[in-house]
Amino acid sequence: MPYKNFFKDFKSIIIITLSTFFLLEGVVFLVVNSIKKHDTDTYLSLIVPDFTKHVNMTYTHLTDISKIFYDMDVNTPQVKEIMYKASKTKNPQELAKLRKELLVKLSPTYTYMKKYAVRQLHFQLPQAVSFLRFHRPQKFGDSLIGVRETLEYVNQYRTPISAFEEGRIFNGFRNVYPIYYHQTFVGTVEISFSFSAIQEMLAKFDATSYIFMIKKSIVGKKVFHDEKSNYTESAFPQYTYDKKTLIDTMEISLKKIRFINKEISKQVEQKLQTGNSFSFYYRNKNLYNNHSIIISFVHVPNLNEKTVAYIIHYQFGEYLDTILHKAFMLFWLLTLLALGLSMSMATYLVYIHKKQETIHSFAVHDALTGIYNRHGVNELLNQQIKEYNRTQKEFSLLFFDIDFFKRVNDTYGHEMGDYVLVNIAKIVNENIRSSDIFARWGGEEFLLFLPHTKLEDAKQLAEKLRATIEKHAFSEIDTITCSFGVTLLQEGEDKNSFIKRADTLLYKAKSSGRNCVVSE
Repeated sequence: MPYKNFFKDFKSIIIITLSTFFLLEGVVFLVVNSIKKHDTDTYLSLIVPDFTKHVNMTYTHLTDISKIFYDMDVNTPQVKEIMYKASKTKNPQELAKLRKELLVKLSPTYTYMKKYAVRQLHFQLPQAVSFLRFHRPQKFGDSLIGVRETLEYVNQYRTPISAFEEGRIFNGFRNVYPIYYHQTFVGTVEISFSFSAIQEMLAKFDATSYIFMIKKSIVGKKVFHDEKSNYTESAFPQYTYDKKTLIDTMEISLKKIRFINKEISKQVEQKLQTGNSFSFYYRNKNLYNNHSIIISFVHVPNLNEKTVAYIIHYQFGEYLDTILHKAFMLFWLLTLLALGLSMSMATYLVYIHKKQETIHSFAVHDALTGIYNRHGVNELLNQQIKEYNRTQKEFSLLFFDIDFFKRVNDTYGHEMGDYVLVNIAKIVNENIRSSDIFARWGGEEFLLFLPHTKLEDAKQLAEKLRATIEKHAFSEIDTITCSFGVTLLQEGEDKNSFIKRADTLLYKAKSSGRNCVVSE
């Protein structure tokens, strides 16, 4: 019975240990995740400002180049005179003649400017009417009001402006300058660069990867229909890629960039709607050996500070890999610590339980014979009576004591008396079932409870024990005998009545001459 109780408690200890471990593991997970998130967020928060700074420096450099071209080759008396004449005539033949004159004069300059990544050299008459596109000379005469806010701005304020803007043919980082002829405003000129120019310059400093995308709605609204082939579908529903930026000479191949963009499209959809810049990292075990790839979306505003495009930057996050690796190692270190603490607690609980079992065992067992004592048997007897009331199966009781035991103590001493008690307990234990309950009731009195045992079988066992004890040699004592009272539990009977009736039968056995069995 104690072993069963221990096993049941041992299961409880396992449950407590596992619960403690999982609780600690939950804390470990939250702590490590918090540390990892803080470190990665801190690191990623530095990426966008740093990259934006490089983009702005590059853009400033290109703007300076445009100003040099403007001052040296565009803002000249000959060019200003041509624009003055064009602004004063409506005659198509005269306009065509002036356009050709300007084209011939600046074509060498434009060819040279393209070496410095200038995409567009575009002259406009007052009110933003296109006069000459060096990148598309055949397209002219269209009004750019409502299309080109930078031109509207310069026409209104007569001051230079730099901003990103989509056009009829190309998008560009535009630098628009007013043209004056003898203090008379005669039009504007635009010297603009594509993102490819920024991309090329950035690539000189590192080998990372970039692509450029612009809002699909803006392309649809502003670009000539036959020029929309300059764009292609992106993985992001509201944006379209600028084809010129899709080059396959970057650190991360274009094929893999397309794959990554498709993977992250849903993840960044809401962030793109905010129009803000942001960074995050991406890992894929099948891509670059699961190395971190930091992806930065740097917003590109127009003249009105509204985000109309994004520069997407891809770079390997070696330092981020270190952060993630440290977080991984910390997680497993703390997991082992949590496991160690849980196992230590389990060991302590087992120790405490065994100690309690030992104390309980001492409390319910006779110190001399090792069988149950009165306290222990009372506890078990109550359980057995409940079982009897439930199953109505026979339950017998043997109550016996040692005949003339006081004479043994007086004659041979208490040590011999103890010897007799121990050996009688041994004899009985060797002749009963594991389900039987054997106890020392007090002094030389013993109780033997026999679950599921008929009265007749109990009498036979009592007679067998009586005979075995009588035949047993107890050292220098010639013979030891015992008297037995045997009875059967009655329906509705309690423990005290049951034992009292057996005690009465034992008294009858003693009155009948001892060394006999009396039953009822």
